[in-house]
Amino acid sequence: MRFLRPTPRRIAVLVAAAIGVGAGAAYAASLSVGSWHLWAGSQTLTKATCTVTGSSATTDTYVTQATPGGTNGNSGQIIVQSNSSSRDWGFVRFDLSGCGIPTTGGADSATLSLFLSATPGSNRTIAVTPVLSTWSNSLTWTSAQSLSYGSTTTTFTTGTSGNVARTATVTADVDALIKSSSANFGWRLTDTGTGNHTTTFASSSDGTASHRPTLTINYEK
Repeated sequence: MRFLRPTPRRIAVLVAAAIGVGAGAAYAASLSVGSWHLWAGSQTLTKATCTVTGSSATTDTYVTQATPGGTNGNSGQIIVQSNSSSRDWGFVRFDLSGCGIPTTGGADSATLSLFLSATPGSNRTIAVTPVLSTWSNSLTWTSAQSLSYGSTTTTFTTGTSGNVARTATVTADVDALIKSSSANFGWRLTDTGTGNHTTTFASSSDGTASHRPTLTINYEK
């Protein structure tokens, strides 16, 4: 192996190289990222639940084709019938003002619960369609024909047993309602099938509080 004799020039080159390496390391060590570029932490989403029920927070009725000018807003029942020549439609809406839901929150889930007080005799499919124009419990069959209705529909089945609650998921409807701050006109209930079948739900006037229509909303504050 050949060794190079150290000379003043070679020693100077080595010293300069060492100084350069050290300076580079010191420069790299001195580099930092401004605090405004970094964020560390977490944000906790606050969840809440609101259940709306009772005669003071619920408006419901049903209208019947057989008596187009009749009203049923004080009835203890919401009747839905599929008879093609004598249909019955149900209507229900809830006052959400007591929930205090912010428009920035929205609904994580929303469930409509209706108590089936009388069996329809066979399993029926009930359509839950948003109503887009105002109505009251004095609604008639005739005036119900001129209301505006949404294009989306949620469905649920009744089963064949009575005296039980049936639920429909209405999350998309309630979420849109909260975020848009639009007026709340609730839903129309119709039987999507054929034949003569009557489904009876308890209304907000039912004597048993636990049988009245309920809307449960889980949301972010």
